[in-house]
Amino acid sequence: MINNPNFQKDSQRVGFKNHEFKKLAGLFSWGATHKVLYDISVDVDFEDNLATFTYHQSNSYTPFLTFMIRQVGPRTTMYEVWKEGKGRITKSGMFERSFERLQTEVHSLVEN
Repeated sequence: MINNPNFQKDSQRVGFKNHEFKKLAGLFSWGATHKVLYDISVDVDFEDNLATFTYHQSNSYTPFLTFMIRQVGPRTTMYEVWKEGKGRITKSGMFERSFERLQTEVHSLVEN
């Protein structure tokens, strides 16, 4: 095995990051403050390399919006947003793009 410290120093950590978790939790807090979101559930399946953040609008706990994080390769993570009644509304390899769509959906609840 070749140990190349320059490679390790320059390569970014892949996968779901702490600040991304905080953004998803913060969006729930914002939605709950505006009384459009009731609860959030987080599920992690290590065998399938899948994590889901499900946002609920009522105490019936039917999923309204689901943000999925799936590791599809050794250095590739995909982010998806699913909406009740519509199915998948976005899929991207970039967290920010999928998060923006999720944020748009939550903000549209306040406007309606």
